[in-house]
Amino acid sequence: MDASFQTPLTPDQLAAVHAGGGFARVEDPATHRVYFLIEQAEPPAIDDDYVREKIEEAYAAGEFVPLDMAAIKAEFHRRQALRNQSRD
Repeated sequence: MDASFQTPLTPDQLAAVHAGGGFARVEDPATHRVYFLIEQAEPPAIDDDYVREKIEEAYAAGEFVPLDMAAIKAEFHRRQALRNQSRD
């Protein structure tokens, strides 16, 4: 995973990561979106083999359910409509 944009952590963010033992959950007060900061010794490497392995593990554990694409699309359109209403 290549980071296309990197910025230094603020002192508050860095303190939160250290206080959390390498992990911090932060929320943007303006949008209430939640972000996670996780200390890592090396950047994560996700390749096709890794994804295939995790998919096989999920199938073996019975964690997959069929997707209802009509419901997913309807939810997407509902959310888009809400976003468009908030912009008006």
